[in-house]
Amino acid sequence: MIRKIKRKVKENWIKLYCGYARFYKVPMKQEILDTLWSWIHDEIHVVNGICYEIEDKIVGIAHYRTMPRPIKGKYIGFLDDLFVDENFRGQKIAQKLIKYLESLSKKNNWEGIRWITHSSNETAKTLYDKIANNTGFELYELKRD
Repeated sequence: MIRKIKRKVKENWIKLYCGYARFYKVPMKQEILDTLWSWIHDEIHVVNGICYEIEDKIVGIAHYRTMPRPIKGKYIGFLDDLFVDENFRGQKIAQKLIKYLESLSKKNNWEGIRWITHSSNETAKTLYDKIANNTGFELYELKRD
């Protein structure tokens, strides 16, 4: 079952999000977890969170937000994070979460859904190549001194 991330699943969510951070080799701090958790649950919903639940346990999470797409003069949905517990992979949970975002896209009149992944994430790219178009754009981030 897919639903919004509720406050009562915080510990389960932390475990999954820390797994996501480990996968991308990003050190995780409590301050970051607290900030993201507050974004998911505040009134303006800077970031939205959905989860895939099996027998009252969340086994997959996705964080997304509405983002303007100036060149089209429309809004799109942007998928920031997608992670499935390794014990539940192979059950098309990631695909189901993305499909759910597609339904939100239609409901919210977004132009579509976009996301990025690391070039080394071959498993994810195998799925993404089946269900989405690779735009060919590369991501850059300004260096900090």
